Amino acid sequence: MDKRAELSSLAHSPPSEAELVHMLYDAVMDNSLWPEMISELMEYIERARASSLDTDGHQFEGLVKHFQRAMKLSESFVELQEKHSTLDGVMNALALGVSVYDHAGKRIYANAAAQQGVLGESSLIQLRRSAETRQAEPIGQELLPVLLNIAGQEIALVSASAVQPRMLPANVAYVALALPESPTYTLETIQRRFYLSSSEMKLLEAFYERRNLREAAGDCGLTYESARTYLKRIYSKTGVNDQARLMALFDVNPVSLISGDVQVRAPQIDVRNTLTLKDGRLLEYFALGPEDGHTVLHFDALTGVTVDLIGTPQVYDEMLRDLGLRIIVPCRPGTFRSDFKRLSGLTGFTPDILELLDRFGADKATLLSQAFGSCSALAFAASAPDRVERVVLCAPSYPRHEPANWRSKDVFYIISGVIGRRAPALMKAIIPYLMRSVTQNTSKYLERHIARSNCAADIAVLSSPTLQERIPEMLALRSMNGTDGLVQENFLNTHGWDFDLGAIAAPVHILQGALDNVSDPVGSVKLAGALPNAQLHLFSELGQYLLFSEWPWIFELCAGGTPAELSTASEVPSQHLDERVSNTAV
Repeated sequence: MDKRAELSSLAHSPPSEAELVHMLYDAVMDNSLWPEMISELMEYIERARASSLDTDGHQFEGLVKHFQRAMKLSESFVELQEKHSTLDGVMNALALGVSVYDHAGKRIYANAAAQQGVLGESSLIQLRRSAETRQAEPIGQELLPVLLNIAGQEIALVSASAVQPRMLPANVAYVALALPESPTYTLETIQRRFYLSSSEMKLLEAFYERRNLREAAGDCGLTYESARTYLKRIYSKTGVNDQARLMALFDVNPVSLISGDVQVRAPQIDVRNTLTLKDGRLLEYFALGPEDGHTVLHFDALTGVTVDLIGTPQVYDEMLRDLGLRIIVPCRPGTFRSDFKRLSGLTGFTPDILELLDRFGADKATLLSQAFGSCSALAFAASAPDRVERVVLCAPSYPRHEPANWRSKDVFYIISGVIGRRAPALMKAIIPYLMRSVTQNTSKYLERHIARSNCAADIAVLSSPTLQERIPEMLALRSMNGTDGLVQENFLNTHGWDFDLGAIAAPVHILQGALDNVSDPVGSVKLAGALPNAQLHLFSELGQYLLFSEWPWIFELCAGGTPAELSTASEVPSQHLDERVSNTAV
């Protein structure tokens, strides 16, 4: 049975301790299983406590020891994965092909460049046969690397015996290095670096190919004297004074070893800024849009890629200018470059945000949030009501509601919404590890969400290669100062509601997808009922990630407009809104 199917089946039949231990060690081998594993462990403990007279928890001692050991083993696996992933990423970025063979002639490693072209098609036996024609010594006795040219590809075959003793692992017999075939990107880099003219560049490229100035001049339609004049200019700009050193700029230039063309990119809009707060801490924030525009404070979800100001600011810039909006994303304490500060509740972030608003001279702001970011948005709206124009919550998280099918939710909901509520100490211990797990297994997590979603719009978002790239990148940036900020953020989302929802004076728009399998639509109904002035807009064909695709008209809503898309939302029956929950602090 598939491991995830095995874990899911536990929801219908309580597992034995032996089964749980078995699954614990399965999760060690595949750390993307940890969210489900921890959830089932919690269910097991709750069921066991309900049926046992042992209130001291002694019956769990053996299981706890297995759990602790499994966590340590899994952390070791994660560290090995990170080292391998880092090395693999660096090696695959090289245009230099590297292929490693053992003493039986088996290829035991090959980077991406080595898996292509001649080196990828040639076995060690073929390389050795080619080498035998180039030297007198028996193969295997080489004291120097053998340089080969096979079908125009330059390859160096290095025997372990030609390398200083113990520099290579004992199981390595040969290393084959395939040199990059084209220096085009190196030429372009040198042109930009030294400001060479197009004529100088044309001659330099021909000279590199010919290694003879007279022949290069002929290729460029220049006289030999004109070519010499161009060459002197090139010498002057590059700071070299002879042909050998000029060619060395290409042959030993590290840029030539990087895979792919080095392209000239359009200047990126710089959205990252910092503010030194009154208490001396640093607050990072992202800002985009006209300086005199109406301020929109955006509180993003835990991954921070919904409105991706860092990755794709140019996507939003024109519309923000057309609408007269300036969007600002304040980074919570301990995330990104913001200094950590221990907070007792969600409103502890309010003074930082007020200083930020004062920095921009903004009397009032619109609040825009996604998923778990709604917790911080509501906290600010309740604690600084006179500074809030309106609130727009997209697929909000409401911790007073726990759906019966929580096992089918995504990992972030399970961590914050379930583990955070039931076992906060456990949540604090596992978040740093689980964040690393998500970073390493992004594709698995996305595949899991896709398999459980029945929303075509969400599936389209989750299938995006850009999203798969941006999630680990943003999590890495978010935790660049450690994981204390992430831990606190998750904890406060469930245990830090130190405010009264009834204090929110501004109108609140709740945008909820009916097919959302992360933020339960029933939770949004309850939240709307707890707010004094809320409108719940339920969209029948949208889900959790509606802000990804619907942001243009949502920005219009933030600007005070009435987008036509709101008319496509369903009306929530009034009897549901009448089922109000207490609006006191959680």
